Amino acid sequence: MDKPQTQKYAESLEKTIRNHHSLVKKALEDFQEMCRIVDPARHFPQEIVVDIREAYKAIQEKLKEIKSIELLLQGKYRQFYHRNSLRDRELGEIAFLAKNAYSKCEYTLLQIEAKRKKKEKERSEKEKAEKGEIPEAEGEGKETEGEEGASIKLD
Repeated sequence: MDKPQTQKYAESLEKTIRNHHSLVKKALEDFQEMCRIVDPARHFPQEIVVDIREAYKAIQEKLKEIKSIELLLQGKYRQFYHRNSLRDRELGEIAFLAKNAYSKCEYTLLQIEAKRKKKEKERSEKEKAEKGEIPEAEGEGKETEGEEGASIKLD
């Protein structure tokens, strides 16, 4: 490629970075809003969990693509590349905010799942007690060690 074509290609790569940057900023805002919906105190649609994971993956893919284009510009087209430290900092912040929001959301989902399992277990134990199926009391039918180390069967 001659110089004008090379320069035009480098400029188109720079334009792609700018476009991806603006898309990622908008996607982050939408992503954070979806993450705010997930709250253990409120009911939320389960489909949003899938949407959140897909949005996070999309943000990460765009950030990787931006990084790859920057590396290409820095290597092969370095004479036409002008580093934009403000944009680089914003992209770093976007990556941090997305990861932070995703981690909080996943932690909240784990809490919700743990509460659900706990309630389910309590409900099943309550149902068993109502049916007359009394669970084994502690120590009943179990062997324990006595003072001299001998096993004693408790009934």
